[in-house]
This record gives sequence, structure tokens and C-alpha cells, in this order.
Amino acid sequence: MKVLLGTPIHETKDSAIKRWLKNVAKLKYPADFLMVDNSPGLDYTEKVKSYCKKYSIKNYQIKHIDIHQENGMDEMIGRSREAIRQYVLAHDYDAWFSWECDQLIPSDILDKLVEAVKIGKFDMVSNLKYGKFSPDPGKEPNDDFSCALIKKEPLKKYGFLLEYPDMPDIWHGGGKWFKKRLTGSGGKYIEVCLGQS
Repeated sequence: MKVLLGTPIHETKDSAIKRWLKNVAKLKYPADFLMVDNSPGLDYTEKVKSYCKKYSIKNYQIKHIDIHQENGMDEMIGRSREAIRQYVLAHDYDAWFSWECDQLIPSDILDKLVEAVKIGKFDMVSNLKYGKFSPDPGKEPNDDFSCALIKKEPLKKYGFLLEYPDMPDIWHGGGKWFKKRLTGSGGKYIEVCLGQS
């Protein structure tokens, strides 16, 4: 399965991003790597490049998108996710591995998510052990993409911009909205708790 690890980044999470990139360098599954920087200006991309060099990460790209910072983090994340979605589709990846830059995970989690997607024929698998739990499990899908594998098919159908049809009129809860649309149209989604092997 051809997988893109795609993550929004912002300079306000710099200390977490440095630790996270050290963790990314240990990932076992061979995935391409795209970071979408939504910080003001281009300075932060240079700092992230130095971290990648330090941890010998070579197969990566950083895309910068200009977003009015006062619009808030939810819009920055939504627009960054859309840039990742477009990249997945344009480069014919089978899936997007969403791994938030403040989460540290075992090096074999992506292998386990790929296996879960294949065995269960799921469109999306979220690993809740490294994310936030839903306040009402079983009724409300988890609202984040902390550690999730999303196949290309639902990404063809659903985006992350408010301008798209049937989208809410607020940026907050974009992950929850995506998951509700996925399951509402018959897509298969599961939340699991995978740990170290």
C-alpha cells in the first residue's frame, strides 16, 4: 500500500515537532512524508528542514500555505488537511497516514494500521491509544486525526473546506464532520487501541 504521511505543522508547536521528527525517523513502514506549514511566513520551514537533517529524514517535503493567523487554528488545520488531501489524490497514494505533530507513537503503528485496513476492508482506522477519546464512545466519532489511516476512496468524495457542498458553516470539528459523512454514506470506519508489539 502506497502511503503518504501528511501532517499540518505550526511554529507554536516547535518543541513538540522536534521530538516528533525524531519519532518519525524511526517509523518502520515505508511512507512518503509531507508537512504542511501554516505558520506566518517561510522562516519556520527552514527550521524544520534543519530538524529533518539532524534526524536523517530525507524523503520529505514541506509545503507552506499562507493563512491569516487570526482566523484561528481550526481553519489553519482544515486548510492544511485539504492541501494534504489534494496531494494524496494528485500523486495517486492509496492512503493518507494522519499523524499529529504532538503525538509520539511506536515505530510499528503504521504497519498495524495498514494491516487493520486490509483485513477489515476499512476506509479509515483511528488509533485512539495515541489520540483523544470521544466524550460519548459509540455515538460520537473522535474529533481528531491524531493517528489515523484514511484510504483514498473517501478522500475523493469528501474534503475539508467550508466551500464544499454539505459542509458546516464553522471550521471547528472538521474531523468529526469528515467521519460522520464517511459512515453516513456506508463507509467503514473503526477506532482501535493498538500498542507496541
